[in-house]
Amino acid sequence: MGSKAAVLVLTRERPERIFEDTSGMDQSRSINLAEKFLGGIPRQSGVVPLDLAVWPEEGAACVASFPHFDVVCSRKIAQDRPSEIIVDIARLAGLRSAYAVCMESSRDWTSILAWSPKGVTRAVSLSPEGGVVEDVGKRLPFEIPFWAGKYPVRERGYQLPFHPIDLGNEALRVFFGFILEGAEDDLCVDPEEIEIPIFHCP
Repeated sequence: MGSKAAVLVLTRERPERIFEDTSGMDQSRSINLAEKFLGGIPRQSGVVPLDLAVWPEEGAACVASFPHFDVVCSRKIAQDRPSEIIVDIARLAGLRSAYAVCMESSRDWTSILAWSPKGVTRAVSLSPEGGVVEDVGKRLPFEIPFWAGKYPVRERGYQLPFHPIDLGNEALRVFFGFILEGAEDDLCVDPEEIEIPIFHCP
């Protein structure tokens, strides 16, 4: 399957390892958030583990509202330019900050967004085919080793200094405390142990 993700977290707190506490999910708020995101009356069709929730099927959204954060996963979030989803993010976030990581290993593509009510803190999107599509704001600390050549690509003619999918998994680790590919550390949660409701609109 590789790494595929389109995950958005809304929170008033810093997001690091935020998935360590997923107790107390509010079902009513989750449904309301799904309705707001999908634009219609949602129908819950079960729950899925987080590692699958981050890339639901087309037309579906995996949505959960926890005491300290909300999470929305949908392919609608996976835009080549992170700035294209800012209007939707602002509508969902209110006074909270938002963090999004999207990636698709078949394209070796990743986009990362950090946003606050004051505006975009960081937006970057890149792939070997499209190059650097968007690069806004100050690079985040975990990005710097990638851009500095610490993770070189061993492929002749590759158009970027690193694999974007590796950056995407590192963004998941730093932002949310889990990864889809690579070596887990002691601070990573197991995404297979976290369940997220999946919603469809009829």
